[in-house]
Amino acid sequence: MTIGDTDVDRALFEDAELDDIIAVEVNVNSSAAQACEILATRFARDFDFTADGSSFRKSSVSAMYSKMARRLRARGRGTTVVIPQRVDGYSQTTPSDDVTRTAGNFDGRFP
Repeated sequence: MTIGDTDVDRALFEDAELDDIIAVEVNVNSSAAQACEILATRFARDFDFTADGSSFRKSSVSAMYSKMARRLRARGRGTTVVIPQRVDGYSQTTPSDDVTRTAGNFDGRFP
């Protein structure tokens, strides 16, 4: 969906091709960027022309996919934050010093 390949009758990629792209990239945005880079290369062979008084700018498709790829690559390089889930039973809001008692006098007993 990110790259707009939603028309079954005019698919830009086969499912197996997309599976290969997804397998080598690190996240969804990077996978979509790779697909856009492939499409930009594929459509770069198209050219602009004029026929019967009409102009066709087919090279704009390649430029559009190149721009989309750059935007998705930048988004894919963004920081991913994973909040760890505590399994020790303590509250997320309890400072670690209160748990380990390393900052202050610790007599070995918990309150």
